[in-house]
Amino acid sequence: MKLSEKTVSVLKNFSSINQNILFKEGNKLRTMSTMKNILAEADITETFPKEFGIYDLNEFLGVLSLTKEPELNFDESYLTANKKIKYFYSDPSILTTPPETFNAPECNVVFSMPKDYLTNVLKASAVMQLPDVVIKSNGEPGVKITVTDLKNTTSNEYTETLDIDAIPFESRFKAENLKMILGDYVVNISTSAGVSQWVGTDVSYWIAMEALDEV
Repeated sequence: MKLSEKTVSVLKNFSSINQNILFKEGNKLRTMSTMKNILAEADITETFPKEFGIYDLNEFLGVLSLTKEPELNFDESYLTANKKIKYFYSDPSILTTPPETFNAPECNVVFSMPKDYLTNVLKASAVMQLPDVVIKSNGEPGVKITVTDLKNTTSNEYTETLDIDAIPFESRFKAENLKMILGDYVVNISTSAGVSQWVGTDVSYWIAMEALDEV
């Protein structure tokens, strides 16, 4: 089996959420952060024939890059690639893995987040070294996405405004938790549960929001 560029891209992204991963039989990848505040899943074109664990996903991807277009074969306790690589699986019990089932909360806010807006916001966070992202609507036209430092009353800020209508709400995120692959997303927010879902074309993320009374 060969991994497509898109699947490798997803795995690189997932490695930023959690360094280890449990591959399940089938064509779906799932991961969860060690803090259990980010859960991600993706549908891929490949179908894995068995369950196996990888402790260091970045290392695993680096090892696969040692050969051109690696052809993976899966044995009982290890995999091989192009007759050059032998890589042993990790015991699933030492990995941080998502729950088998996840009861999604009911969401009361839904809006689209275009790729350009998301890109600009995350770039501004990095350039201006601002840790917080606030998405807010006062009930009037326009949803504002502001990068700021909630602990600093004189913080610099960067704001993008979505030209859409929404009910009044405010959602706060740590910028470091917005680890999604850049793209267009539909954002579903449960203000009561403090959880958001970011649904992309092939990848979706559940990301916990920060409490409004905390900065």
